[in-house]
Amino acid sequence: MIMNAVAHTPIFDRFDIRFSRVQVLAVAGVLLITSLGVFLFQIASSHDPFLPNGVPLGGDFIAFWSAARGVVAGHAGDLYNSAFFESWLQTMVPAENPYDLTWQYPPSYYFLILPLAFLPYSAGYAAWTGGSLIAFAATGYVIGLRERWLFVVLSAPVVFNAAITGQNGFLTASLLAGAALLPDRRPMIAGLCAALLTVKPQLGLLLPIAYAAGGCWRAFGWATVGTVFLGLASVIAFGVEPWLHFPEGAALVSERLSDGVMPLFKMPTTFAGFMLAGAPKALALSVHSVIAFCVMGTVAIVWRRVREPDLRAAILCTGVFFISPYIYYYELVVAALPIALVAKRAMKSGWLKYEQLSFGMLFLIPMFIPSAAYRFGLHIGFGVSVIAFLIVMRRIRSTHPDFRLLRRQKSALLA
Repeated sequence: MIMNAVAHTPIFDRFDIRFSRVQVLAVAGVLLITSLGVFLFQIASSHDPFLPNGVPLGGDFIAFWSAARGVVAGHAGDLYNSAFFESWLQTMVPAENPYDLTWQYPPSYYFLILPLAFLPYSAGYAAWTGGSLIAFAATGYVIGLRERWLFVVLSAPVVFNAAITGQNGFLTASLLAGAALLPDRRPMIAGLCAALLTVKPQLGLLLPIAYAAGGCWRAFGWATVGTVFLGLASVIAFGVEPWLHFPEGAALVSERLSDGVMPLFKMPTTFAGFMLAGAPKALALSVHSVIAFCVMGTVAIVWRRVREPDLRAAILCTGVFFISPYIYYYELVVAALPIALVAKRAMKSGWLKYEQLSFGMLFLIPMFIPSAAYRFGLHIGFGVSVIAFLIVMRRIRSTHPDFRLLRRQKSALLA
């Protein structure tokens, strides 16, 4: 009773903001033009291939491009040694300061980056980012995000973050969207998308739980077959040695993360959020583990009770940030397409109270990651993860009968 009274007071009603279509498109247009301007300026101001501030054009892309050339040179296994990888980066693109990068991707990832070895650096970056962005946009179009919806998604700061860092977020976002949206209608495509997503395994940890809970056994089977095939193909193509050294690279990342050497302010995870808040490492890991198990359970329940593909996909894609402690802010793009589908559903069925404000915050806040944490000690990345998950959960509870029943029971207890 008290909670309901507070929620409907005039003070709180002021925050129930409603945006017009013109306002949304205008903001999206300004952001898109600004993003393109910054992107083109960086390309124009780069020189062999560094930006004026000494950072490589495309950020982490230098690791992919150099690794691809390392594979061609016969160093597929050596790349997992941090000392060798640093020396190889310096050989490919000499720099005044150490790159301080490691190689921890499974050997199957080499299939994706191998073509980069035959392109100059700048051309490779353009092909990598442009090609994966086209795949991302095409995925959005296929799943029903047409015209203005796709325009707004492409203008989102999470898209800019994925592009400017030269990472693989567009590819993983497309794969995760396919794996999460299609297990019932296109189980083979969904399963193969899940199999390809094993190149970045921390993003697919919820898929087996979701498939099992939802009874998506055909997709599960295709994912298993595809994963085994991809692993065997990588052994045939690159030999056994890379797989023998792969645990070394993965263990080094885990060690550096646990020791706080990694840039935690760039990670929108529970562990990073609590560590930056001053919590001891043991407490941060404990809280992260508890929340991870809770999210796993929530995803399992949703996939078992809810049949709407967009809601299933949204809860899975927003839940991944609570499972692995090792996820960077540029991976937030993996939730962009499912979140857009939830917004589309909300527009058709009617907006919940404060829902448009929540979507607006979720849309704009990522533009301040990671600068807010680095400059002011404010770790908003974890907050973005929480907001995204709660938006989806609230929409599920308002849409699905089972969750509406649970909400009524809870309201009765509170009353």
